[in-house]
Amino acid sequence: MLWDARVLPTAIVLTASPPIAPEALRFEQLPQATFAVQDAEGYHALWREQHDERQIWILPETEPGAPVAALIALDSYLPLRVESVLRLWERLAQGVSRPVLPLTVQQRRRLILMLRALDGRHEHATYREIAAILLDPDVARQSRRDWLTSPRRAQIIRIVKDGVRRMEGGYRDLLRG
Repeated sequence: MLWDARVLPTAIVLTASPPIAPEALRFEQLPQATFAVQDAEGYHALWREQHDERQIWILPETEPGAPVAALIALDSYLPLRVESVLRLWERLAQGVSRPVLPLTVQQRRRLILMLRALDGRHEHATYREIAAILLDPDVARQSRRDWLTSPRRAQIIRIVKDGVRRMEGGYRDLLRG
């Protein structure tokens, strides 16, 4: 499978619509894929537009001319899954879709800090050295006792731990929104 809906809950899983919705959108109304792969698990398509990107997985037993229905798992990612399907429907039915909200400035800054701090740790820098470079140069001049109780020390340790968590699989949270 090219994208796993368990890892990327914004991936839209489509199948043939039940007979209750004969006016449902049809596969031929789906946008032309930017990239697609057909395998035993179905048809996986990536659709990109200027400010939008969608991953669509069409289950293998689905007939090409059939009306489509979205499968939405009732799990902790339900709001993301519903939002993704709604955005696709808006684009196909109304020709417009709301822009995807990017990371906020604060989120982007924190991710950059995490990556830089993680690089520092991989280069065997101490927490104090990393904090002096990334947060506050004055920590390099603090006494050992002041450093051990410094809020900057606690902050840089949290940033490094968050970076390690992202590196060990937490980056998938970014895909989930």
